[in-house]
Amino acid sequence: MNLQDGVNLSEGLIVTLFSMGIVFLTLIIISFILGGFKAIFYKDDSKKTSVQKETPPIGDNAIVEDTEEIVDNDEEIVAVIAAAIAAHTGSRVENINIKNIRRIQQTSPIWMKAGRERAVYNKISKMK
Repeated sequence: MNLQDGVNLSEGLIVTLFSMGIVFLTLIIISFILGGFKAIFYKDDSKKTSVQKETPPIGDNAIVEDTEEIVDNDEEIVAVIAAAIAAHTGSRVENINIKNIRRIQQTSPIWMKAGRERAVYNKISKMK
């Protein structure tokens, strides 16, 4: 069978349009399937952050509340955090009451975190 003998322009155009229709229909079906996967498996974390309460300013007799994760009674970490709050607020460590400690989700990119750590390290090294 030779295609050049029996196919004219209008038949070729019909085959082309039909093929394009099949391709677009397939793409639409794949789009719906992927949308269904997103609805089933994707959990949106931005809704959780919008519900969180605002943190009150830390002053004397500061109480850290609204915690999610409790550090395993590691007194050393609590002492360091209490000392940092005392140094920042200028109050005594005895006046600070820490009830719970929670880890904050990492929202910034790793390169930003590395830059911040380098800036703090440089500031600390200049103080010595």
